Amino acid sequence: MDAFLTAAENDLRRRARDYFRSCRDTSGLEERPSWEKIRLDLAGGETRDEAAVRPAALLGETVAIIEGAASCDPGLARGLLAWRTGPRTADPVWDRLCAFARLAGAADHVLEAGARCARERGAFATSLMGCREVQESLAGIAWDAEVLRLGTCRVLRLLDRNEPDRAEAESARLLDRAAALARDTRSVALALLGDDWAGARLAGEDPSPTEERKRP
Repeated sequence: MDAFLTAAENDLRRRARDYFRSCRDTSGLEERPSWEKIRLDLAGGETRDEAAVRPAALLGETVAIIEGAASCDPGLARGLLAWRTGPRTADPVWDRLCAFARLAGAADHVLEAGARCARERGAFATSLMGCREVQESLAGIAWDAEVLRLGTCRVLRLLDRNEPDRAEAESARLLDRAAALARDTRSVALALLGDDWAGARLAGEDPSPTEERKRP
């Protein structure tokens, strides 16, 4: 996936992950910096009005920040999206790409915790059937999250080229993949980490009913 991104985009993704992982406590959203401060810290010194003249690039920054937050704490990413966009916007592509970033980051969060748990149980030390299932389920969400990132990148490139109709159609085609990733991520979390862990971290990660109805 990194090969499809510019050096600046890869750098922003890395810095976003490091930024949120450096937060010692992500439990109190009201105590965190504002969305605008986070964006300025990570994406440069532009004001909101200055950044608004390059909407495709600004969306790319938002996607990177949301994914970085979700990889650290999916609930944090949901809160940041509420701060950034409030209710669902009038732009379905913006809404979808932000949701895809949140889902990909949440998959990374589950992958990290699930792999650690599986390793402690010895699931990586043998190829017996039960262990193979664990290994394949973790590999599955890692692969699907990466494919969703690649699709998101394609949509951003279409927006860069000022092809909004193609970007909308491409983002709509990713909805099934996003829904499958959400289901599989929750399934892995429940199987490896338990109901309480999944309930606390993955609440609200299911696809939007509105998007389900709109899916072509």
